[in-house]
Amino acid sequence: MKFALEQLKLLSLNKTRPVIISDADEVILHFAHILSDYLRTQGMYVNFVSYALEGNIKYIDNGKPVDSALFSEIIDDYFDNYVEKQPLVENAAAHLKNLSEFCDIIILTNIPHDYADRRRAVLTEAGLTYPMISSSGPKGPVMKAIRKMTSQELIFIDDISNHHKSVAKFVPDALRIQFIANRHLNSIEKKSEFCHHRCHDWSHIEQVVRGYLNK
Repeated sequence: MKFALEQLKLLSLNKTRPVIISDADEVILHFAHILSDYLRTQGMYVNFVSYALEGNIKYIDNGKPVDSALFSEIIDDYFDNYVEKQPLVENAAAHLKNLSEFCDIIILTNIPHDYADRRRAVLTEAGLTYPMISSSGPKGPVMKAIRKMTSQELIFIDDISNHHKSVAKFVPDALRIQFIANRHLNSIEKKSEFCHHRCHDWSHIEQVVRGYLNK
């Protein structure tokens, strides 16, 4: 998180505009099915029966779960080889462009910092030239730092319930929207008790934001 706070110091917000803080993986960029492609090249597969990696990544040859102690190495290798291969979620760019007409936008993504610049390049090439903050861990403390930078409305978009819980704790006045782009994961993960809205596509997200801001 320390590195994320250092990045925020370089950020300039328009203090007359609301701020949307959006996750990347499974919100702006597809993640789960690309991870599945990668794992097959490593003799593993993922069978999401819950919204977690632990217990769901298994070896192809014997079906045994992969030791969670290896996850950090797996995720590092995944990003090293696949960070440029994650496609944009359908209509994300168009709706973010619409929302950027009256909101500042920050992409807050938990990604190993070694791959942050490569992810920025992917987003920029796709036309998403919004500031990107690479972070790790619960997102509430970073949101608290953003809250100190502006008194305008904050809108937080993320797929993971624990991040909504963290933001609810540190910035309770933020509007919290849960969105999971992957259809299977969306179907197995219940709505977070810590979010205000559960959206199922970017059109719905834009509708909710416009309604909240009376736009």
